Amino acid sequence: MPKNKMFTMVGLATLLVLVSALAFMARANSSASVAQVSSDPDLEVPAANMSLSGNWQARPATGAPVSLGFANVRVNTDGSQEAQNEPFVAVDPGNSKHMVVGANNWLPGNGHYEVFAYVTFDGGATWAASQPYINRNASRINAADPTVAFGRNGEVYFAFVALNPAQGAVAVSRSNDGGRTWASQSWATSFTGAADKPAVAAGNGALYLYFQNGSLLGSVSHDGGATWSNASTIDSAGSNAAPVVSGNTVNVFYVSNGSIRLARSTDGVSYNLSKVASVVPLQPRPTHYRASIYPAAGIDASGNMYVAWADGRNLGHGNDILYTRSVSGGNAWSAPVTVNSDGSSADQLMPSLAVGRDGSVTVAWLDNRNDAANYNYDVYLAHSTNGATFGGNQRVTNVASNPDNDPRTQGTMIGDYFALGAGDGVAHAFWTDTRNGNEDIYTAAVPMNAPATGLQK
Repeated sequence: MPKNKMFTMVGLATLLVLVSALAFMARANSSASVAQVSSDPDLEVPAANMSLSGNWQARPATGAPVSLGFANVRVNTDGSQEAQNEPFVAVDPGNSKHMVVGANNWLPGNGHYEVFAYVTFDGGATWAASQPYINRNASRINAADPTVAFGRNGEVYFAFVALNPAQGAVAVSRSNDGGRTWASQSWATSFTGAADKPAVAAGNGALYLYFQNGSLLGSVSHDGGATWSNASTIDSAGSNAAPVVSGNTVNVFYVSNGSIRLARSTDGVSYNLSKVASVVPLQPRPTHYRASIYPAAGIDASGNMYVAWADGRNLGHGNDILYTRSVSGGNAWSAPVTVNSDGSSADQLMPSLAVGRDGSVTVAWLDNRNDAANYNYDVYLAHSTNGATFGGNQRVTNVASNPDNDPRTQGTMIGDYFALGAGDGVAHAFWTDTRNGNEDIYTAAVPMNAPATGLQK
């Protein structure tokens, strides 16, 4: 090869290496700047390659099993020691025995995590698994933060964040057979926006999606999730959305500047904002899994609204579950009341709320009242027939869970939320459970019209 050609080739190769290096640095700087937007540890997804501890030892919860008169059923169908957490449930409005649950699901061996769907047609007695992640855009291998909604024709929508492991984009999958299989998937956001914590709701012939990236944003689809509107900013300081649809209005409850707030819209583009209640940051806890203030919300056929959240205002009493309601369409709210009735310094966290077709309201939550060290946790619930006053606290779990009893997450994350669905005379609670030496999703169908066991006033 002539010497001048050789120098030319070497020069080109050097230039290409330099360009590639600069591009890599630019991407790294871009990722770093995006990561700073979501620097709150409560809003970060798990580490992309969280190792499975080689010297992990089981840490089962203390305390004997209790008899409750109803079963605790495992939802996830795998037989591995991998973690499943962060359940979200949607109940078919036309058949309350048909439910679809979304959950984070670690894959065996490699530390990657994805989202799975679990479907039942018999009220939670048996479950089958499916995977909504279809289009692996840009080789995104991880997925988290599931949220599920039923459409008006029985279709199921499953939204989640895809990432690898940098900033994520929100994908929405659709099932036309009740969650057994997934027919399509759209990207509601791009990978440059660092979207996090999606929440999806269906109603009024539309599909509404909310997510956050330093601000709370929303988008709407009028074609079954095939295409999405440009995102609109709802609140520049908002996070942790919980949308519910009533008539032609979507109501979005969220946290902003020390308060629970409500954003209302009839078009999914412009919103009217109002305050629901003040919140107090959570008190310190002996456990090291993260917990945040997530509003859990519901609405009945008359337009009455109900909201519950974890709150740290009762100093010396631990973190409690607070509740308020509006019978004026969100124009005025009742004074917050404490739903848990333990009277101790235990922590109550991660509330979920469901409204039955009969207008009754049920609230469920994580509760460590049965452990003097405030470490091991159970699930409790309380039921209200009128949405105003609650009966005694009903224990849901027949075995307590130690949050450290998992070789993958080792107590660092049991999920940011648990879930609750309302059937006909039955409340379906879902939670992260560690009785098997790893994190599993469990459920219980708790009768609301029969004498309760494990009841505490």
